[in-house]
Amino acid sequence: MLFPFVTLPVLGILNGVGAEAWPALIPLLPVVLVAAIGDWNRALGPTAALTAIVTVCLGVVFAVVKLADAILAVRSTAGASLGAGGFVLVLGTLIALGGATASFSRV
Repeated sequence: MLFPFVTLPVLGILNGVGAEAWPALIPLLPVVLVAAIGDWNRALGPTAALTAIVTVCLGVVFAVVKLADAILAVRSTAGASLGAGGFVLVLGTLIALGGATASFSRV
């Protein structure tokens, strides 16, 4: 969230909080909680695993929308530049999606 999303001539550098991208982390919270306090010896049940995958997918969709928003803001503004924050947010949510998918089985 601290990586710059965009640099705009008038507003300066906008990070994930300033670009209002932090809500993408809200759907990841249940997955993190289940991973932290769950039973590590067993896989999640099908309902819990599907719930985790669906909530993380919501985070991925929101992250992609915020990245598209940042790209469109840079394209339409002269002198603006795109930072790594949007790409890092999308990559992080995709990694969380991989972890949620892996919750179907414990090896």
